[in-house]
Amino acid sequence: MRRAAALALFACALAPAAATARAAAMLDGGTVVFFSDTLALVARDGATLRLADGTRCSADAAYVDLKRNRAVCAGNARVVHGAASVRADAVALELDGPRVDLLDATDGVTRTTRDLRAPAPAEIDGERFAFPDVDDRTAYIRSRRATIVPRANVRFTPAAFPTSVGAVPVPSYLYTFATSAGFSASTLAGATFDQPYGLFGTPTALTSLHARWLQGPGGTLALQQQIAAGDAAYVTGAIDAPLRGNATTGISAYRRMGSRYTASFGASSQFGIRQANAAFGAAFGGAGGRLAYALQTGGFSTFDASLRSPDLALPRGATVRVTADLGFDGQRGGALSPYAILPDGRRYGTVWRHGVDVFVASPTLRGPLGTSLSATLDGARTWFAFPRRADTVTASASASKRVSAGVTLFAGYVNGWTSQVYPGLQTTFYPVPNPLPLAPDGTPYLGYGAFRGAAVARYANLDLQIAPPRSSTSVRLSLRHADDFVQFDGIGRPRWEFRGDTTFRPFPNVGLSFGRSYDFDWGGRRWIPGWSFAIQP
Repeated sequence: MRRAAALALFACALAPAAATARAAAMLDGGTVVFFSDTLALVARDGATLRLADGTRCSADAAYVDLKRNRAVCAGNARVVHGAASVRADAVALELDGPRVDLLDATDGVTRTTRDLRAPAPAEIDGERFAFPDVDDRTAYIRSRRATIVPRANVRFTPAAFPTSVGAVPVPSYLYTFATSAGFSASTLAGATFDQPYGLFGTPTALTSLHARWLQGPGGTLALQQQIAAGDAAYVTGAIDAPLRGNATTGISAYRRMGSRYTASFGASSQFGIRQANAAFGAAFGGAGGRLAYALQTGGFSTFDASLRSPDLALPRGATVRVTADLGFDGQRGGALSPYAILPDGRRYGTVWRHGVDVFVASPTLRGPLGTSLSATLDGARTWFAFPRRADTVTASASASKRVSAGVTLFAGYVNGWTSQVYPGLQTTFYPVPNPLPLAPDGTPYLGYGAFRGAAVARYANLDLQIAPPRSSTSVRLSLRHADDFVQFDGIGRPRWEFRGDTTFRPFPNVGLSFGRSYDFDWGGRRWIPGWSFAIQP
């Protein structure tokens, strides 16, 4: 399956290369600079703009607005189309339309089309001739040529990154600005560092290479293919190959069918485990339903059919939502976990279940000292055809306090309780461990022997967010405490964690994010450090 998925993804990756959308314009200059925050291209020291129909505009400088698909050639401008040509002090034209406006100090403003037939007098539209006053030193990309596909991407040849820390100039770089929601979908797992490099692109497809860093495997190279049809459908797939370790593959697809129905599909392969899933959803106002089926290596499968109510009003602004589900867990050949431990465990190949979930949410309330308070309560029970039930109850509360325009305090608490009950067979499914697990100091972890299927997870956090107004810099400090049962030293969530995250822009078009974390008194160590880093355009 992995080899087939890899070959399929590679074939998909080649498709955009062969069918890359035709460029609508090419901008050349002694210097071409790009500003990612405004999608502005500026060419200086002699600029030439070539359009797909053969129209060519040359001037001292040129500006292309990729958001509006407009261009301005300023200073000794000359437009040529076939044998026809015209001169002006400035020329404004559209990348995907025939309109051409000419500005001349003697004749004022005249208007024509790309065939350059006799220009006719027109009223001046200052916005069409606006040329941005920018500092080239703050540009995200510096190049000599930009090839433009409207509403999709722009390729720079070559490309240097004057405001990026440590960025290496490359012969070619593809910057994508297509707005389809499908381009935000990805099957790549989260990474400490992920820098994409566009290879091929169209308004509906993008092939990109990712340089990544993962905790554990270290450096990886990933190839990702994304195909989108507006916001209604997408297909995305990726191969992530660590420099050390096994590659992972994944593919997912989504389709919205009208205003009420959606369908999705996904498949992945990681560490020798292959799995696939498909789902169909429906929404009717706030209510809805879902059918889902999943299958993985070894023949294990699950099926779920669920219905949910809309958020129903309760007194004092609270709301309640009820979800009911029916489904089964299956194991090809029998011996479904956890029933496989029974003497007749091979009998259990499919076990049906049904359940109900009730979720209650409070409104946001004003608390003392100007705080904002909210709370939720979620309770669920699942009954199985085999004598068994599973219960969960989760309560959460959060508070926030705005200290000043740029300083906010956050606090939160979550208490979750879970229980697995096997009437008459509790000690069979949860026997006393023998021998008991050992703590890092080598002594038996006696508390683990008290576990009989019921567990508690308690989590509290206190955060300080500093984000000055009119600033791209932010700092967040977090103190987190987990008090769980069962909580084995070095396994699960650390009891205490402190982390700091900061995001800032050393240059207007480059953002950097750094994170540092410490787990305290965990796994036999005084503290365990961790870090994260990301570059953002």
